[in-house]
Amino acid sequence: MKRLTQKNDIVYNNLIYAYPNKRIKGVNKIKNIEDILKALADETRLRIINLLYEKEELCVCDLYEALKITQTKASRHLQYLKNAGLVDDRKHAQWIYYSIKKNEQMKFIDNLVYNNLRNIELYKNDLESLTEWLKQKNILCDR
Repeated sequence: MKRLTQKNDIVYNNLIYAYPNKRIKGVNKIKNIEDILKALADETRLRIINLLYEKEELCVCDLYEALKITQTKASRHLQYLKNAGLVDDRKHAQWIYYSIKKNEQMKFIDNLVYNNLRNIELYKNDLESLTEWLKQKNILCDR
């Protein structure tokens, strides 16, 4: 016998878990952890996180130039990171700047970046590419 879901029910894998009139402690927290881990499961997003740890704030153009990816791909991955709660954004004129959202719950990402990613050649190369791009950008902007 199949029953219709109610307002507070949770549907997972086509099964209905009934929780009438009470909130489930930890469900939102678990969902958030799942979102964070999914966001970190992609190489491009890890590369973006690595670069954002290097500089306090970066424009989308800085990221796609350093990573040699398209603007569309960079923006899509940044939106995914933002939705997972890993980055903040700030709009200034036509530019959007991104930064790492730091809090105590995200300390494990510090360890991931500094003790793991920074030891891998690809991520080291990304940092060098970012440094070169920012130098070039400053020269172009000073003209």
